[in-house]
Amino acid sequence: MKTERLLLRKPLIEDAVRVLEIQNSSFVLQFNMMKEFTLEEMIQYLKDNQNCIYLIELEEERTVIGTISLDRDELRYGISSTMISYYLDESYTGKGYMKEALASVIDYLFSLGNDVISARVFADNIASYKLLHKLGFKHEGTLRHAIKDINQKIHDDMLFSLLKKEYKKEIVTSNVQ
Repeated sequence: MKTERLLLRKPLIEDAVRVLEIQNSSFVLQFNMMKEFTLEEMIQYLKDNQNCIYLIELEEERTVIGTISLDRDELRYGISSTMISYYLDESYTGKGYMKEALASVIDYLFSLGNDVISARVFADNIASYKLLHKLGFKHEGTLRHAIKDINQKIHDDMLFSLLKKEYKKEIVTSNVQ
């Protein structure tokens, strides 16, 4: 997938070092329920998940700045739905890159026939909450005292969804920055 400034592509093994650097950063780990990976684990993870990970690459610089992952929505049954997860290198936040990337992925997922796209966000991740709201997602509820991160901090888990019947492409793709 290609956007105005970005290329969203499948990972290659040679991307493992850069993805590892971003994913293992304290900035990313503070709002995700991931463990720190070793390089070998990241290489295997990228191999095993080739079809459900998109790397976000700045097209001009050819620099990977983040990822978007697509997973089965475990909370829905018999509904065509996908859960998205995402993270971005801290130095690229606040520039509209993630909104631009997610808008493209949302459009793609709905074109494939998904009826629902969902996302989960730690309650203290205000930037992510605001981003989902800008993209048209609705807050479905909060699972309190739900997740313990790698630093043993406990987070509330906010659940969001975007229904295809509510999807307005012009809202998602407008005001990219």
